[in-house]
Amino acid sequence: MHLSVSRASLLQQVQHCQGIVEKRSTKPILCNLFLHAEDQTLKIIGTDLQMAISASIETKVMESGQTTVSAQKLFEIIKELDADQDIELKTEDNFLVIKSGRSRFRLSVMASEDYPGMPDDDTDMNFELDSQELAKMIAGTAFAMSNDETRKYLTGTLFETDETLGFRLVTTDSHRLALVELPLDASLQAVKCIVPKKTVVEIRKICEEQEGSVRLSLGARQIRLQCGTYTLSSKVIDATFPAYEEVIPKQNPRQVDVSCKKLDQSLRRSMIVANEVTHDVRLTFTSEGLQVAAHNTDQEQAEEFVEADIQGAETVIGFNGRYLRDVLGVIDTEQVSIRFRDELSPVLLTTTGESNSKYVVMPMRI
Repeated sequence: MHLSVSRASLLQQVQHCQGIVEKRSTKPILCNLFLHAEDQTLKIIGTDLQMAISASIETKVMESGQTTVSAQKLFEIIKELDADQDIELKTEDNFLVIKSGRSRFRLSVMASEDYPGMPDDDTDMNFELDSQELAKMIAGTAFAMSNDETRKYLTGTLFETDETLGFRLVTTDSHRLALVELPLDASLQAVKCIVPKKTVVEIRKICEEQEGSVRLSLGARQIRLQCGTYTLSSKVIDATFPAYEEVIPKQNPRQVDVSCKKLDQSLRRSMIVANEVTHDVRLTFTSEGLQVAAHNTDQEQAEEFVEADIQGAETVIGFNGRYLRDVLGVIDTEQVSIRFRDELSPVLLTTTGESNSKYVVMPMRI
């Protein structure tokens, strides 16, 4: 194998592929990237056996061939090389020689025949959407994924399609829930799959970097993404996602419309004196507006007042302030609408007017 490639192109592709590769593994080849040069194209693959990413780069191929090399070392070398110099890659015996300008490196390689490669397509349906739309949907839901590995079904994101609803992403850690949906013109069959957090993070990175449409394929055992020069394939979590529709409150006689920015600022200041473990704050909804208050065991206190349009009787509700701020941090409109039945019921947060996003936060007893 012998080729020449621009440093910028190679760095970008290697960065994505090596990001999912384990630094240490009982199978040393899984710490490597697969490189295949042919027909003026370099194909790179990285995998951890749960997920695989492949990327293609246009290159000047002098000699076709393939090999595998340490993902971490290759990335670190490319990252440190001169940005203005092209990079030459060449296999010599059991090594990959890397040249750029007056720099030269030699890395040991392993047989490419033993590399797992990209898995076969095992999805049920596919559709296209804008890469930035998908990245935005993930950004609006990722915060509510759980870190509790004993409940694996909560540690990922539900990807759901339905002919009526379109495309939905849903996350919950049982304390809060995030739902973002995107109406699509495509004819969609009903599919649900829980995508692991690591995969969701990589999908977002790729989509944020690429312009144009992406092809998303979903199945009971696998998700695939084709975006620009990248193909991502991942196993999904073998579990059933909770019946989230039952959690979203339908009857909400009390409603508060308030500035998203002002409420977030008040929460941030009040939480300076809030309990460092529970982060509890008290919101009092009155006819005059919204009061935000917090205190701690040292009898320190904070009180803030925010103007708001409030419908319904005066109510006092306790919240984990961090959970509220997480929601406010992803709402991209000036106003947020807060709706609820009473002080112990789930609270629904949406943007004012028509909204494709819904957020539910469970209250705390105060």
